Amino acid sequence: MKKAFTLIELLVVIAIIAILAAILFPVFAQAKAAAKKATCLSNVRQLNNVWLMYANDYDDRWVTTGKRYDAQDMGAANGGNANDFFKIAQPYVKNWDIFYCPERNAIEEGSSNSANGRLFGYGMNYGPYHNRAGFGLFHLSTNYSIGDQWYGQRHYFPGRNHSEFVTPAQMLALIDTGDDPQYTNSPYNMCEAGSNSEADCESHIRHGGRYNVAFVDGHASNWQMKSYSDDPAGSDSHSWLLEPSNGELMLSECYDPEARIEGSFDPASDSDIAGLEGSMSCRDTVANAIATHVPYKK
Repeated sequence: MKKAFTLIELLVVIAIIAILAAILFPVFAQAKAAAKKATCLSNVRQLNNVWLMYANDYDDRWVTTGKRYDAQDMGAANGGNANDFFKIAQPYVKNWDIFYCPERNAIEEGSSNSANGRLFGYGMNYGPYHNRAGFGLFHLSTNYSIGDQWYGQRHYFPGRNHSEFVTPAQMLALIDTGDDPQYTNSPYNMCEAGSNSEADCESHIRHGGRYNVAFVDGHASNWQMKSYSDDPAGSDSHSWLLEPSNGELMLSECYDPEARIEGSFDPASDSDIAGLEGSMSCRDTVANAIATHVPYKK
C-alpha cells in the first residue's frame, strides 16, 4: 500500500507556509528599506566629505553652484548643467552612483539632471525657507542681485567661506531631497518632480520620514521629517512643506541665526522672499515658519 499526503495534510502545509510568508515578508521588506537607508546615509556622508575636500582646495570656500534654465542649459541628455554641483564634484568622486538615493527612482527630462535623466537624491542647504535668500551655504543668488553681470539671466549661488558659519557642528550641509532641478532643502520644493497634488507629494516621502543629513564639520545623522501646510510669506504658493518635525532643527540651516538678507536683493523679483526673509533675520524666519505651520492632512 503506497503512502501519500492526504488533501487535508497538504492544505495544512500550504496554510503554514502562507502564515510564515505573511510574517516574514514584512520583515524582509523592512530589512531592505533599512539597507537602502544605510546606503543613503553613506552617500550623504561621502558627498559631504567631497565638499569639505573641495573647500580645502579653495581657501575654505563652499562650492559655487550654477543653475541655468535657458536653451543653452545642456539638459539631461547631455549630462545636465556644466556648472552645477554634480559636474564640479567629478574630479573628486569620478562616478554618478553616489548622487542617487536608492529610494528615489523617478526619471525626468529637464534641467540639471544626470545623463540618464534620473533625479538625484540629495540637496544642499540653501537656507531654512526660500532657496534664493542667501541664509544657507550660499550667498544671495546672482539672478536676484542688482548690478550682477548675470542679473535676470541665470542663477549662480556663490559659496560662503567656512569662517562665516557660526556653529559648524550644527550647520546643515546636505539632506535627502525631492527637489528638481535645483536640488535644495527648501521645504516647499521637497516634492517629487511631476507630482500634481499635495497628497501625491506626501506619498513620495522616503525612508519612513527619517531623512539623512550631514553637517559642515563632517558628521552625519538623520532627522524625522513631517509634512505641513503653511503660508508664512502670505503668498498662497507654498502650502505643502516638508520640514523637520522638530522645527528648532531648522536653525541648523542658518549660517548665522542673526543674519539678514544681503542688501543687493531685488524685492520685485520674488515677492515671497520680500515678504519673509527680506524683512526678518534667519532666526525670525524659522520662528515664523514654526508658528504658522500646521500638520498637513490629505
